Amino acid sequence: MTTPPPPEPFPEFNTWRLATGTELVRVHDPAFDGAAFNPCLGGPTRFAPLRQPSGDCLPTLYAAETLECAVHESIFHDLPFDAPDKFVPRQKVTSRAISWLTVTAELRLASLHEPDLNRIGRTRAELVDTAPSAYPHTARWGEAFHRAAPDVAGLVWTSRRCDPARAYVLFEDRVPPGALVVRERVDVAGSAAHLAQIRAFGRRASITITL
Repeated sequence: MTTPPPPEPFPEFNTWRLATGTELVRVHDPAFDGAAFNPCLGGPTRFAPLRQPSGDCLPTLYAAETLECAVHESIFHDLPFDAPDKFVPRQKVTSRAISWLTVTAELRLASLHEPDLNRIGRTRAELVDTAPSAYPHTARWGEAFHRAAPDVAGLVWTSRRCDPARAYVLFEDRVPPGALVVRERVDVAGSAAHLAQIRAFGRRASITITL
């Protein structure tokens, strides 16, 4: 299914409250702080990179409701789910850090759950359950939600790879300073326990971590 362009004017949409005290998890490059936003570096993802109307970068931060979801939304994300053999190099796992974040200020997010998407005439198949080839189109929807409401700080949806956990992308210019506090951080290369945990996550989906 193709992803259509966002309509103009953009319709009124439903939002979801990310409450103070919520715990988030992210898997990220260890060169950066656990609460750092990505300044449009790296390859395309579902809702990044995003641009302001001026063309300037709109930095974003991906996070998840659980560690298992964060792993599937990052390390395992690009593996075809229906491949007969699914392998991830160990180095791809040990080159990551895990950060647990606490939300210290309530954030309002655009809801990409159904039936919320149905309110604006769209479905998960068009915006969430898409192949990587659709990312240039789904990213335009991220920009459209950002433009449509000045108090919307990001997006929330049910993970495609790890339901029923929620996945999030947050907009740097809408998240107050200090609203995300790093509670704990682990470099996977130095934690045999977390490497074993990620291996176990992979086994659920027949994903093998190789040498």
